[in-house]
Amino acid sequence: MSLPQTSAPSAQPTTSERLPESRDPATGEVWRRYPVADAVAVRGTVARARAAQPAWAALSPSARADCIRRFVKELLARRDEAAGIVARENGKPVGEALGVDVGVTLALADHFAVAAPRFLRARWRRSRMLAAWRKRVALVKEPFGVVGVISPWNYPMFLPLSSAIPALLCGNAVVNKPSEWTPGIAELVKECLHAAGVPADVYQVVHGAGAAGAALCEEADKIFFTGSEATGRKVAVACARRLIPCALELGGSDPAIVLADADLRHAASGIAWGRFTNAGQTCVAAKRVFVEEPVYDEFLALLTQAVRQLRVGPGTDDATDVGPMIRPEQRALIAAQHADALARGAREALRVETPAGDCYFPPTILTDVPPDSRAMTEETFGPLLPVTKVRDAEEAIARANDTTQGLSASVWTADVTRGIAIAQRLQAGSVLINDACTAAGVSDVPHGGFKASGLGKVHGELGLQECVRTKAVTVDWFQAWRQPWWFGYGPEHRENVGDFLVAAHGTALGAKLRALPGVLRLVFSPKRKI
Repeated sequence: MSLPQTSAPSAQPTTSERLPESRDPATGEVWRRYPVADAVAVRGTVARARAAQPAWAALSPSARADCIRRFVKELLARRDEAAGIVARENGKPVGEALGVDVGVTLALADHFAVAAPRFLRARWRRSRMLAAWRKRVALVKEPFGVVGVISPWNYPMFLPLSSAIPALLCGNAVVNKPSEWTPGIAELVKECLHAAGVPADVYQVVHGAGAAGAALCEEADKIFFTGSEATGRKVAVACARRLIPCALELGGSDPAIVLADADLRHAASGIAWGRFTNAGQTCVAAKRVFVEEPVYDEFLALLTQAVRQLRVGPGTDDATDVGPMIRPEQRALIAAQHADALARGAREALRVETPAGDCYFPPTILTDVPPDSRAMTEETFGPLLPVTKVRDAEEAIARANDTTQGLSASVWTADVTRGIAIAQRLQAGSVLINDACTAAGVSDVPHGGFKASGLGKVHGELGLQECVRTKAVTVDWFQAWRQPWWFGYGPEHRENVGDFLVAAHGTALGAKLRALPGVLRLVFSPKRKI
């Protein structure tokens, strides 16, 4: 997706704008195209959402949660159809689509249907400030209105719904602009939500590429964006210009640190899955592996053994472990990073055979990769993995943090206490110990990056917080009791205020007791002169 620099996006896609279509990466077959929403169409869509949103927000949180529970039933009934569409549009194996895309979506919908009503319940409390002892305070959570969700193609179901479902539960209307490469699964999700009772104008889908996303940034009340750092910066600028909030989940160059005491076979298996699942097109995959010197050779041998067994082929084949990349241009980016590394002196430790086709890139392990090469300094969004020998954990931590991004990381060790200590020193939004990738799909664990990997969170209570405006409601129950700080100043008032400050903030008991009469006069007998 590309966003124009001007505030008024082009009404029609340019000649270079990609058209929304369902295309099989393995065969190139296009089985459906979708109409492009221009700026006028997006404006109309948001207007309908804005008109429908108040009635949706007026429903009780439990009523909205009932709709999401029915959505779970609808999606569960259509799970094979949904996984088939994801596999056919994205290229990943059907079993992977069923377990990750469909499975994580069902889990997060179940979780938020329970968590959101509790989160939205206003709870009254007493202020802890002595001066406000009469007050009762509640934090009221209100919807933004219309939330725009601009979502990617790599996990085209659970990534948009990680934002859309909590936004709906919090009373917002949602307009989703899916990737132009995976429009079909967005339509199935829309059908399931509407069948579950979410009104048609409360959840809508607009198709298109950069211009449609730019138009949505000009109309919505908040934007959730998942995608590249470059486009995320444009989204942030567009939102800042309108002074609307945005949450951005951007790219990562995620490190994996393998310590000498790790279960090396377990680490090799986990890193192989994390790196090469979805043909390496996973934001939180291990993209740079740092291995302590004493176990480097053994770990590399185990990793190459695990990766050599991967079966590469069409995602619709049940025997496939790794499918094709989604489009030839994505493969070209990885090929360029691979060529740059080899030109700078890197070596191939392994290159897995792949079928012929414009979208296949062989799962490849590189060693001796220079730290300034593209494979080490850019996000490698494909099946390419550099493995680097380091002296010790200190060097691993320094190398891991030597990046502008900070999405996720992993530490592999038998000493969990030491792993936690290392995790606290890594500059990443989430760190897994002895696991790969999975934290990004756990519904009650906040997910989001540091540095150039984004702003805000999805999942957990922090993810719900991203979907509401928080309003503080403060009540004084004593309507006729004059506030002690209102007008009517004078020497006595000043003296009483001084006594109050001593009583509230002093440390000497005697002074606090001597100040008590002045406090009582100030609070209980304020002089009413005005």
